[in-house]
Amino acid sequence: MSQKLPDWLGKKRTYNRNFGDIDKEIIKWEVLSVRNRQRIKVRFISSNSENHQGIRIAIDVGKGNLTINGELETEFVLWEDTCPKECEVECLSDEGYLSVYNIFERNEQGIMRRNSQMAYSGMILEQKGNIYRYYCNDTGKNTDFDKLVFEIELL
Repeated sequence: MSQKLPDWLGKKRTYNRNFGDIDKEIIKWEVLSVRNRQRIKVRFISSNSENHQGIRIAIDVGKGNLTINGELETEFVLWEDTCPKECEVECLSDEGYLSVYNIFERNEQGIMRRNSQMAYSGMILEQKGNIYRYYCNDTGKNTDFDKLVFEIELL
């Protein structure tokens, strides 16, 4: 039997409550409001992890797509080491919700496995105007939230 996903998933930000000793909100799944045909810039700032770091960016709710370099998809996985340090994305969305969260790959018994949304995964947001800077942790409670740092700028 398949489990029905909550109606709000992809429509509002979710938090990771496992970091009780940190006085900042830890975002597990970010949802940004965008206009139809909104353009954004994604910038990778730094990476500091033995794990392969990236982000998932998607239109998860309603009809819509993202366009990067002429490619049209409902979601993209952008890896810090293979994506240009800055790329422009067009958001085609009838409901105006853009989902973003950090992902990582690690070697698990000789197989590279993609992970996200884990017990100690999350992002700290620093917002300045239309620029959203995220400081990410991939896994493990003892962290400086420096495993991946990236920005999204709403144009």
